Amino acid sequence: MMSAVPCILPAGYDGTVLLEQLDQVLDPELDESILQLGFVRSIQVAAGRATVELQLPTSWCAVNFAYLMADDVRRALLNVAGIDQVTIRLGDHCAAASIEAAVNAGQSFAAAFPGEAHENLEELRLTFLRKGFLSRQERLLHDLYAAGYTPEALCALRLSDAVGPDGGCRLAALQGEPGESGLATTLPRYLARRAVLGLDCTPTAHLIVDLDGQPLSAARLQAYYQTARTVRVAMEANGAFCCALLEVRQPQALVLTDHGA
Repeated sequence: MMSAVPCILPAGYDGTVLLEQLDQVLDPELDESILQLGFVRSIQVAAGRATVELQLPTSWCAVNFAYLMADDVRRALLNVAGIDQVTIRLGDHCAAASIEAAVNAGQSFAAAFPGEAHENLEELRLTFLRKGFLSRQERLLHDLYAAGYTPEALCALRLSDAVGPDGGCRLAALQGEPGESGLATTLPRYLARRAVLGLDCTPTAHLIVDLDGQPLSAARLQAYYQTARTVRVAMEANGAFCCALLEVRQPQALVLTDHGA
């Protein structure tokens, strides 16, 4: 999906860093990159200003989530060298005018909806970060079970057993062919979210912990795993529904372009 975003860039400008930054912006409800989901319709850079056009799955997508994604895009691109100003466009979203005015001016959600916004968006963000943690952890547990780890072995693992000195995955498959599992992908995603939530990431910490950072017993693990699976399945179903709605809205495939000034 990254290569399908039309980019209008100055001659000789490398837009890779822009795409990399946008790939880090997540739909908070789905815990997936807005770039991979197809929400980024176009990027334009001129005279230090980046303009990003977003299109969400429907014009009535939740206002709070739309604001969070727009604001996160602005913050992400302001971290790019040479980008001094970012303008976000939300297309036909029902609250586009209010969200764009606030986000593009660096104002809060409350400023976008004075007298109406009572929700603490950081608390909302934390709620979905925690759901994303469970979803990522469920994928990791699935891969560990598939690799032959028993509940007892899983609960005994420490981070030093999972991550090598170079930061690479050192978990070996106990059954099947080496490399068959997705551990090299699921482990870093889980650990990244664990760090964001401020959970213990020191080498001696247990690999599998709950949302409070407490290690799990083998007796508790199966019920915990089922709960995490329910969260993951619900998020993936929601994501699939959103992608289907978006595909209906933009049926034509996009083509990467790079126009020199």
